[in-house]
Amino acid sequence: MPTTRNILGHIRFEEAVGNRTCDVSEKHLIGPGEKHLAYEKVQGQRINICMACAPAIIAAAQAHLAMIEQELGQ
Repeated sequence: MPTTRNILGHIRFEEAVGNRTCDVSEKHLIGPGEKHLAYEKVQGQRINICMACAPAIIAAAQAHLAMIEQELGQ
């Protein structure tokens, strides 16, 4: 049986080492030591999302996965 791959493996919470700007809203800053959502769409192109914006991003991803799961069951 083939190994199951985790397609969401590049999405994680981490603590910022330095100052960052949220990629959802440039008005939101992420300071050193602050927890934030990070992922790489393309290797080396990190996306940083502050904790204020992260819940909406996660909810949208969950809704998208639910739609895919529903289509799989049909």
